[in-house]
Amino acid sequence: MNTYSLVLLMIAGLVVTGRNEKTRQKEPVTQSATKPRVEQPSIDEIRKVVNTSGRITDEQAESLSKVDKLSLNGLTSFTAKQAKSLSKVQVLHLNKLTSITDTQAESIRKVRWLELNGLTTITDAQAESLSKVDRLSLNGLNSLSHAQTESLGKVNWLWLNGLNSITDTQAESLGKGGRHFLDGLTSITDAQAQRLIKGARRSLNGLTSITDAQAESLAKVRDVLALDGLSSITDRQAENLGNVKWLFLDGLTSITDEQAESLGKVEWLDLTSLTSVTNAQAESLSKVDILV
Repeated sequence: MNTYSLVLLMIAGLVVTGRNEKTRQKEPVTQSATKPRVEQPSIDEIRKVVNTSGRITDEQAESLSKVDKLSLNGLTSFTAKQAKSLSKVQVLHLNKLTSITDTQAESIRKVRWLELNGLTTITDAQAESLSKVDRLSLNGLNSLSHAQTESLGKVNWLWLNGLNSITDTQAESLGKGGRHFLDGLTSITDAQAQRLIKGARRSLNGLTSITDAQAESLAKVRDVLALDGLSSITDRQAENLGNVKWLFLDGLTSITDEQAESLGKVEWLDLTSLTSVTNAQAESLSKVDILV
């Protein structure tokens, strides 16, 4: 190869090298940049936002439906779709709601333990839907229709502490079974007392006095009877109440020896307000399995 050819080859090599260098310079530089991770709000954070604002979105309702127990006592309204999501929760407190629709009631009836203490009225259809709930608290209701009472009387655990009076027919409905809390009642008739006895538990802490006939009837409640509003009882009443399995008389401040002997037959007895007992009373009450 002559000198001229060699020079041409060297020049061609330099040109190619230069072009490659320019190409490399034009190629974009890729950087391995990752997108910033967006932190999802926790269940507690979502609950706090809902309770503070009083509102809930579909997405929030769906997220909250994953927990077993949920307290949304700041929520003031929700949609049918949101009610359907929240119905997946086992224990649900919605005590600031002042109204619900029949459709919403039909959805949330699937909740096992439901509190709706902000409701002051319900429809017959809602009462029928809510009767499927195992534990239902409706303490904001101060009156019920006979149809509503008939439906709600089927609930196993029922809180209706806002009721201040009932009819004999309603007493019949509420007395069919279950564990019912009626602490707003300040008085009942002998006939009503007789109708309320068929359940496992009756809480009547609003009563400040009862007749001997009422005591005899109420003593037939199967398991638990709460009469914390009574400040005194007669010996005959004590004799009948001594047949109750679990008895709450936390309003009594004193009892007689004879009453203590009768009450000593109770398995579980609450007498937390007694200020003193005699030796004879102590001996009688010592026979109680659990004395509080």
